[in-house]
Amino acid sequence: MKNRSEQLILDLGKKIVFGEVTTGEILPKVEDLCEEYNVSRTVVREAYKGLSTLGLVRSNQRSGTVVLPRTEWQWWNLEVMTWLLEDPNNKDFLLHLTEVRMGLEPTAAALAASRATEQDRMNMEEAFQKLEQSIGDEKAWAKADYDFHESIIKASHNDLLIGTIRIMRKALTVSREKTLPLTNDNQEFPYDSPTRAALEKHRMIYEAIMSRDEAMAKKTMTELILRVRTILQKIFNNYS
Repeated sequence: MKNRSEQLILDLGKKIVFGEVTTGEILPKVEDLCEEYNVSRTVVREAYKGLSTLGLVRSNQRSGTVVLPRTEWQWWNLEVMTWLLEDPNNKDFLLHLTEVRMGLEPTAAALAASRATEQDRMNMEEAFQKLEQSIGDEKAWAKADYDFHESIIKASHNDLLIGTIRIMRKALTVSREKTLPLTNDNQEFPYDSPTRAALEKHRMIYEAIMSRDEAMAKKTMTELILRVRTILQKIFNNYS
């Protein structure tokens, strides 16, 4: 259960992320928030301090507490990322996330092809087998798909890549939830759904890594993520 300052951070943080309070806008004075939320000055000050740590605001005695531009936000903070995912109007976030994946996962696949240990290769084989077994089952596929990609990331033996992808886990899950419903009924976009066509795309990545073909591993992973981006773009065009 959240304490009062945490709840105030949640309320104000969402208003900022959702665009209800815009960049450059001054947040209410401490005294005003005390009255509005029926809390003490200490609670409000702690909340403002928390928002500042997240890069959402900056406080000073002369101008008050001002909302900072999005470029200043701590995007990889779990709270900020969760609020971004809850905002139905923030369509760009999942597209930007997919673009980050394009910068990370093909490189990780190439590194996995060259660095994977025998244990890593066994883990990837097991993950791919689960992917095969999940054909036709959206829920099982989503988990197996994540595990397959994670086995590749781990095999890269790059701690920064591994850590970044783990932070992205919740957002990646939401991304898959958005792409799966559309792809089930649209054969033009088959590669992020539990179909044989999707499996074959993953098999190309798997076989490239297992044969230690770095260039092919990078190429096939790039193609897969580009397809996911196309799916997201189609979804957002349909529902904009």
